[in-house]
Amino acid sequence: MVVLFATMGIIFSGWELLAQPFMHNYNKALVYFSLGGQSQKFLQFSIALYAGFYEAIIAFIAVQFVFRYSTLFSPKIAKKFDGLGTFFWLLYPVIPGTVYGSSFYFYVQPDRYGDDYVREVMLTNYELAINEVPRFVIVSYNADGTLRWNNMGFLVQGVAVIGLHYAIIIFFGLKMHFDMRKKFQEHSATHLRLQKQFFTALVVQTMAPTLLFVLPAGPILLGPLFSPILDIGINLQTGWLCSVFSLYPPIDSIAFMVIVKEYKKVIREQLSRMILPDKPPVSSSSYEDRCRTGQCN
Repeated sequence: MVVLFATMGIIFSGWELLAQPFMHNYNKALVYFSLGGQSQKFLQFSIALYAGFYEAIIAFIAVQFVFRYSTLFSPKIAKKFDGLGTFFWLLYPVIPGTVYGSSFYFYVQPDRYGDDYVREVMLTNYELAINEVPRFVIVSYNADGTLRWNNMGFLVQGVAVIGLHYAIIIFFGLKMHFDMRKKFQEHSATHLRLQKQFFTALVVQTMAPTLLFVLPAGPILLGPLFSPILDIGINLQTGWLCSVFSLYPPIDSIAFMVIVKEYKKVIREQLSRMILPDKPPVSSSSYEDRCRTGQCN
């Protein structure tokens, strides 16, 4: 899971270089477009796939919370992660990612009303003709104030899918936090210390996409829905959010390397071999043995 999760983060950042997504909020509209030079259809698909990766990462975090909790407190459920179950749980994030990305692709296709609404702002801010740009345009309301149901369908579905997986994360995270205290007498201190480190790393993994993905993206994605209700005029270049998303993969890997001591131990040994190749690294066990005899500082 750790390896595949890190790989997903790398692919997510790499795909940004191909899709080159950018966003602009204008009153009751959100334009999600690409600055790439390939064909419109390919770049439309690319930025929709980029959006699907967004949800798949959140879903994978939810799977890890379920796995970590079942390992400690529900061995019967944990067994479902073995054998063929391994492939199911590793591939599960593809399902919500596909649902999110495909609904984005099919429900937010550009139309005449949406293009006309943002035509001038795209020309003014980017010197781009809207018809020539690979794009998706979310406009929640028609000119007469009625809802545009296709666009609303994506917004409702997107909030529901992301909200479901965050509910799973919060539920199992809280249960793990409070139930872990009861397990101190049933497992060795070493085992519990390792599990607590993994739990802390998972919390950091959850906070990183929350701070980098959900909190910044929430007002931007929901702006087309609430700006007319609140009578707020918006004209913002919000493409910086895509650059913020790219910070996630290194933060995710660093969390495990810093928090889980076993990872730090391996990293220190590898660095020792690189810096002093002729000097064998000192293992933690031999260091502890010398300390018991008073030979360490």
